[in-house]
Amino acid sequence: MNLIIDQGNTATKIGFFEKDKLIRKEIFRKADTDQIVKWLKENNFSGASIIVSTVVEDALNLTELNPANYFELTGATSVPLTIKYKTPETLGKDRLANAVGAWKLNPGNNSLVVDFGTCVKYDLVNSDGYYLGGAVSPGYSMRYLSLNKFTDRLPLLDPVKESSEIGRDTNSSIHAGVRTGLIHEINGFIDRYSLDFADLTIFMTGGDLDYFDKAFKNPIFANPDLTLIGLNEILQHNIARN
Repeated sequence: MNLIIDQGNTATKIGFFEKDKLIRKEIFRKADTDQIVKWLKENNFSGASIIVSTVVEDALNLTELNPANYFELTGATSVPLTIKYKTPETLGKDRLANAVGAWKLNPGNNSLVVDFGTCVKYDLVNSDGYYLGGAVSPGYSMRYLSLNKFTDRLPLLDPVKESSEIGRDTNSSIHAGVRTGLIHEINGFIDRYSLDFADLTIFMTGGDLDYFDKAFKNPIFANPDLTLIGLNEILQHNIARN
């Protein structure tokens, strides 16, 4: 069994794979580090192959589970892509995992991953298996928070799944600016990258993906487990190299 740990800025996702098949997924809050370790010990995953990917300071260390193989994803970890990013040591682990996941699901083709997480991430993989980089912008919730934090009178609103493009009061104007503005941003990136990459396949993933169901004009492949799929592929790639 492969045990996949994706420790993000908001939550920690744990995936259990039998080869390429995701058979179980658990999600914990970011702060539940001790609870996660305790839960894993109680469920006896001793002997599993493990990969840990983290973007936070308090990284999980699961070597005490006596894994068959253990990897922590870093900028030096071998991956089944050619990295063209100029500073791989600063590249977000989730971005790299998403790129590998897209290549796993769409090998030999151009792919763009849009990840609706704490930040919105755009990541490009070309048909030659080169990870090229992309873009990072404020996430959906972060945009609402910034309007409230950096002004004196704008309220902090909860994200919504629908909004008018023309706000008729303060609240609807905020929703129009944040939600509709983000949709236009994403469509703009898709249109721009499509000029340079033929038959570009669009993957969407991330915790806020549900807010944007059917919001885009381009055909997309929505996969909330893309990061886990990519991490599992990186794990299997490194096991095969040992």
